[in-house]
Amino acid sequence: MDLPSSSSQGGENAVVRSNTILKKSKFVRGITKVLYSLCYDREGKSLVKEAGIELHKERVDLFIEQIIDGQWDESLSTLREIGKHVDKKSFLALEKKFYQLLIDDKVIEACKTLRLEIAPLDDTDEITRDLSSLIISSSRNLCGQESGIRPRKRVLEDLGNLLLPRKSLKPSHQHGKDKVPHTTIQTFMSHGPGEVWFAQFSHCGRYLAATSGNDVNIWKFRESGGIMRLNPLVGHVQPVSYITWRKPNDLQLLTCGVEEYVKRWKISPIGDVSCLHTYRKENLGTVSCVWARNGESIYAGLNNGSIIEWNLQGEEVGLWDARTTRIADLAITLDGRELITTRDYNTILFFRWEDEAERFLYEDGDIVSFSMSEDGCYLLVCLANERINLWNIRHENPRWVRTYEGHKRKRYVVRACFCGQFIASGSEDSKVYVWHRGTGRLIGVCGGHSDTVNCVSWNEVRLLMLVSGGDDRIVQAWNFDPDECENVLTGELNYQLTRFSQWMNEWISQL
Repeated sequence: MDLPSSSSQGGENAVVRSNTILKKSKFVRGITKVLYSLCYDREGKSLVKEAGIELHKERVDLFIEQIIDGQWDESLSTLREIGKHVDKKSFLALEKKFYQLLIDDKVIEACKTLRLEIAPLDDTDEITRDLSSLIISSSRNLCGQESGIRPRKRVLEDLGNLLLPRKSLKPSHQHGKDKVPHTTIQTFMSHGPGEVWFAQFSHCGRYLAATSGNDVNIWKFRESGGIMRLNPLVGHVQPVSYITWRKPNDLQLLTCGVEEYVKRWKISPIGDVSCLHTYRKENLGTVSCVWARNGESIYAGLNNGSIIEWNLQGEEVGLWDARTTRIADLAITLDGRELITTRDYNTILFFRWEDEAERFLYEDGDIVSFSMSEDGCYLLVCLANERINLWNIRHENPRWVRTYEGHKRKRYVVRACFCGQFIASGSEDSKVYVWHRGTGRLIGVCGGHSDTVNCVSWNEVRLLMLVSGGDDRIVQAWNFDPDECENVLTGELNYQLTRFSQWMNEWISQL
């Protein structure tokens, strides 16, 4: 369909002339509304596309403003005016509205929202049951929920994930690689003969453990700013490939030797270390390990694909044939009921040991490693094809959220980790890569190693501290500039708003 001729060319402000002067945008919107009212939907869409006019721009802007201001009911009305079939999109805003009501101690209003607005849209009742449990114990279960503008903007981000197909959600361009200034505050030389395959901060942020061949090095970060090396953990015969700290007691940790056994260690208040127990399964070796949520038992993946549970005294509590891969990470869901590991090379297994129920997350490439967020809601999966996928695992069916790209991985196990609003990963080009978690854009590349960087770990207490370990047998500790980080976060949130407006208009054009 050709547009009427105009005296000025292009853009919404082009002028259409007849006996009076009329802006092209207003002219096109007027004709389009008439076409839609006469059921000429295809012709209306064609006109809008050819004219390059955003038919619902004002309403999209209003919707964004309402979400940021926490006007949930108004935003839902605006969303329904923009397009049909918005039940799944409404879910996200209603869920955030429910959380906000509980945070504000408006329990009766939260119950009404759950019963009258959320439940009718929940075909499986899964989300309704999850949210109902928050009402029973809101103070405990809402500890991971935030209030304020930033989490409201994340509602827009999640809506964008629903509006368009997966391939449309890649960031349009990468941020500058030096936007997050960083300084190396310490370089640790490993005590031991081997490469650094795994490093992890304790939950309290005071201790750092890093592998070095058969040994594990421990450093204590003092409140005064000093760093003290403790005695290394010595006793494994094979290289140590896995470390996990007990929670909430940060003075105990587990180490796992490659196809060997698991050791439990204790750190005394004065810095002495001792081995409390060694866990073995006859004729089998361990691959990975994880603490039970209550810290009273441990799970380990074995090299025959099974999973074993021991109590702290070393007595076997359970053994399951989960058919895991030989190189398999291990995690446990926040409710403590399911183990997470890999089944085959492109499948994540969620295994509920109580009744041996299984559910799966299927990836589009071979899985190299994965890590779970501290709140238990997200899984970060590193793939052999140099992609890192973020998954939302809060509900029965995991949902893909975002992909991070740019790092190098060809041969080795490279690990990534959550860093608050950021994602970090090692790389085979001897660098550490940092992305903004919400936009997926690369915002920093840290150099300093001379060989493959195998692992990274974020300090949950000192929020601007990150460590990396590599084949050069070095552990680097990085500090990021707080002011510049805040500037980057502000810029990325503004970018998210712009992208969301684009997603909305693309979605509208497809209705």
